[in-house]
Amino acid sequence: MEEQGQESESHDAPQVSDDQAQKDEQERQREQQQAAKLLECEKLFTQPDSIMEPGILDVLRRYLDLGGSAQNGVDFLIDKYIGYGQMASLVCSWIAKADQANGETSSPNQADEVTHMQALIADKFDPDKVDALLRTRRGPPKWLTPLIADRAGRELIYTLSARYKNCQLLKYAMQRILMAGHDDEVASVGSRLAGYFEVFHNLMVKRLEEMLHVDDARMQVLSKELMDICCSSQHTYAHAQQLLKELGAQPQGARFKRLSQDMEVYAAEKLSHPIAWKMHQFFLGSHTSVADAEVAVLVADLLAADKGHTRSLIPKLHKLYCTPSQVHQIPPMELLQHPKVFEILVQGLFEPSQRLPVETQRTYVQLLATAASAVDQRQGGGSLDVAEVPAQVAALQGAITLAKQANEGHRFSPAELLQAAQPLQVPCAAMGLLYSMEQTLLDRRIWSTALDMLPAPAFLSLMLVLVPLHPLMHTKASQRHQVTVFWIPA
Repeated sequence: MEEQGQESESHDAPQVSDDQAQKDEQERQREQQQAAKLLECEKLFTQPDSIMEPGILDVLRRYLDLGGSAQNGVDFLIDKYIGYGQMASLVCSWIAKADQANGETSSPNQADEVTHMQALIADKFDPDKVDALLRTRRGPPKWLTPLIADRAGRELIYTLSARYKNCQLLKYAMQRILMAGHDDEVASVGSRLAGYFEVFHNLMVKRLEEMLHVDDARMQVLSKELMDICCSSQHTYAHAQQLLKELGAQPQGARFKRLSQDMEVYAAEKLSHPIAWKMHQFFLGSHTSVADAEVAVLVADLLAADKGHTRSLIPKLHKLYCTPSQVHQIPPMELLQHPKVFEILVQGLFEPSQRLPVETQRTYVQLLATAASAVDQRQGGGSLDVAEVPAQVAALQGAITLAKQANEGHRFSPAELLQAAQPLQVPCAAMGLLYSMEQTLLDRRIWSTALDMLPAPAFLSLMLVLVPLHPLMHTKASQRHQVTVFWIPA
């Protein structure tokens, strides 16, 4: 029995020893962690002007909870106080008093101070730390409200938001700015903030709602803002186009349909994103048949083609739109009635430097006349009205003849000018003549000798007929007139 007891005691002794060693090791690790945390707090205390930091009281509480000395903490804060902020405020107050003494009511030092503060914040900004602050405080910081209320503060938020698109606090701040009614301000920032989808979507919806009730001047401003923010990426562009296509199909959707078309041109040409033309076919309505989708692909190819390759595609469209014997065989006119398609056809017909073969010219004229005058109401249960196409064809042919005569320096008699008014009443014919005039008068060879200036008076005579007929073309007409009057070759 004694031997068994001794054996049991011999087995228990190592177990007790191991447990004690484990406890000692845990205690040592705890003390090391506590010492590390104390050292971290002391490092924060020893930073210059640490007492001015917003969260320094929380750090001091944590330091005392870890067993740190209250006296040491206070001494650290006192020793490291320098007063940079107070000194800067003091100097600014001196400058303000000096300005007042000199009779100046405002001082640029405040603007300089804000500028330097913005640059400093932008340089030191850490989105991870800011988001951590948002989580630990269980709500937005108190300084955010006055920052949003200040114009310079909002501009700082815009700048930071464009750089740090995943920062939660900045996303929240942008929502607060929109809720505060600063829509115009956010819109002026434009594509920098399009990466914030909620901000982008809310702003786009508000602008689209406003477009329903504004005049043409405001409409142009809103269109430019929307094109700027919607064309910043393929995602925002696709979202905007899909929404505009749906709105354009509504009873009062003409403005949205035109905005969608202008946005395609803006993205493809102004921003050099030709893929926008290829995306044209992706936004067709759900009612589109397979045959109509193939037409849309052909139109997209025409829009994406460069100037030298469009001529091969025009006969294909002409065959689809102008040769079917049955009206129901003609594809939807909305696929053809795109501003860029009109531009391609007008330029092809009225380019002074090229002469189309007779059959090719007839193809261009008939397709352009169909696109300009056909009224398609088949989708709503109506019919396709092409009754005005012959008159449109005659007007285009007359305008082509007038442009040719003007380029040859023909002197129009009063009777001829009176007769010219008939074809120029048609908008497409008038636009063609304006384009021919621009291309001719921008050619340096026209101005090489006094004799070569003969086309200028001929075009000016036609302009006197055209301008009263089309008030909406006054801007383009005045631009062409400036070319005539002020063009001086280098």
